[in-house]
Amino acid sequence: NLISSLPLLLLPLLLPGAVRAQDPAGSWLSYAAWTADGDARVTRVNATWDVPSLPKTSFGSNAPGWWYGIQTKDGNGALIQPILAYGYTGAHYSIFNGCFDWTDGSWTTSENHKVSPGDTIVSSVTYNPDADSYTMWIKSTETGWEISTDYAIKKGQSEVESTVYFVLEHQPRTCRAYPESGTMTFSNIAVEVENKPATVKWQAKQMRPACNSQAQVIDDATIKFTWDPSSESNSTTSESLGSLGKWLNESWALLPHRL
Repeated sequence: NLISSLPLLLLPLLLPGAVRAQDPAGSWLSYAAWTADGDARVTRVNATWDVPSLPKTSFGSNAPGWWYGIQTKDGNGALIQPILAYGYTGAHYSIFNGCFDWTDGSWTTSENHKVSPGDTIVSSVTYNPDADSYTMWIKSTETGWEISTDYAIKKGQSEVESTVYFVLEHQPRTCRAYPESGTMTFSNIAVEVENKPATVKWQAKQMRPACNSQAQVIDDATIKFTWDPSSESNSTTSESLGSLGKWLNESWALLPHRL
């Protein structure tokens, strides 16, 4: 029919009510989450992770991403996130900072940098009280490349950033398009709330899992994502309206969008 034949980027313009209006988004496979007591403000998050192996195929992955971010408890504000993605700018891994803001539907990204399997990524998100903004920082320890990106909370956002997510995002069309190693681990995770170290109890959850994906909480400072690249458990042949992700190969960026 006409709707099913339309490019995905056009569907939100024609059917605005069909797209999820908050996080967790339908493009997430598996994730871990935690919200500060009393909805207090998260003021800093640190994490380290290694770039996983290459996928068996470079196509059909919908730019899978491994990232963490902060958001409001109801998931309707700015999702501020340092990101590792495959296929974002070609058949390789990239790191960059990004923010999808549900208050106005905007998607903001930094410059990106190519990284390789085995590279170690370090990053942080830090609150700046004087500016009511957050600074995202991400670095490859192998290449030395790093970038910091400030994002100011918009006046339309009524809630503070009190929730932290660690996420595996973007359902593949084939599980062979996910890394052959079948695993990626975030380590050295540290969270501060109102500028004080927080004791965090992560909850592992499933949104729209594929390829037998799971988030596993190893301990307060370690979250492991697993998937089976040989599986065909995913039923995703094309992204549904509710699973549009938050980034897209920028070579396609002829229209306003969120992937």
